[in-house]
Amino acid sequence: METLHYHGYEVAYRIAGNPANPCVVCLHPAFGDGCVFEDQFVALQERYFLITLDMLGHGQTQPEKTNDMLDETVEHVRLILDHYQVQQAHLLGVSLGSLVVQGFAHRYGARTASVTAVGGYSIHKHNKALQKAQNKAIGSWILKLLFNMDGFRQYIAREATYSEAAYQRMYSYTQAYTRKSLKYMPGMGKLFVDMDALVDYPLLIVYGEHDLQIALDHGQEWVKLEPKARLEIIKGAGHCANMEMPQAFNAVFEAFIGG
Repeated sequence: METLHYHGYEVAYRIAGNPANPCVVCLHPAFGDGCVFEDQFVALQERYFLITLDMLGHGQTQPEKTNDMLDETVEHVRLILDHYQVQQAHLLGVSLGSLVVQGFAHRYGARTASVTAVGGYSIHKHNKALQKAQNKAIGSWILKLLFNMDGFRQYIAREATYSEAAYQRMYSYTQAYTRKSLKYMPGMGKLFVDMDALVDYPLLIVYGEHDLQIALDHGQEWVKLEPKARLEIIKGAGHCANMEMPQAFNAVFEAFIGG
C-alpha cells in the first residue's frame, strides 16, 4: 500500500509491475475499493504497470476532514502518474470508476491511451435515463444506509454481482464504507460534461450479460455514438464483470489495449 499526500489527507493506492511497462489505472465501483481488481493485478502485472486507488470515503482513503469530493479523484490519478513519471495510461473503471476515468480523459486527453468502462455509462451523451434511474436508486440507498448499515452493504453487494462467490467478495470490500463516506458522493455530478463532439480516445464498453437492462440498452446506443468505441458483453457476469468472469474479461481487455 502506498499513499499520496493531498490537501491535508492521504489517498491510499496500490501498484504492481514495472513502471517501465505500459500503465493501466484501475478505478473501483462505488462502495467498494481497489481490491475489486485483484484478478487483474495477478494476471497482468508481468506485462503492465498497474495502479489502483481507493477513492474518497472508500477502502483506506478516509480523511478526517476535507471539502474535496469524488471528482477530485481525477487529480489524485494525475499526481500518482506524475510520481512514477508515467506520461500516458490506459484507464479502466467499473461503474462509478467508469465515470471518473472518462472525467480524467476529458481533462487530460494527451495522457489517455484508452478508456475501458465496465458497467458504466457516458458522461457526455445519451445519459439522462440512466442518471434518472441512478438518482432514484440513491434515495433507496440512503434509507438503507441510515437505518441498517450491514443491510445496506449486503444490498449493494447483491446488486453489483451475479454469482455467490462474487457477492461474498464484494460484501467484504464494502466494509470500510460508512455513513460519513456518503458526503463525498455529490462530486460525482461534477464529472458530467454534455458535448456533441466525439471522444478522441479508443473506448471499450463492457457489461456483464446479467447487468441491468437499462444499462445494456445504453451500451447499445453509446457504441453507436462513438465510432472509436467497441462493445463487449461478458457471459455469466453481472455488474462487475472484471471480478465475476476475470479470465474472459482479461482476454477482452488485453486484446483491446494491446491492439
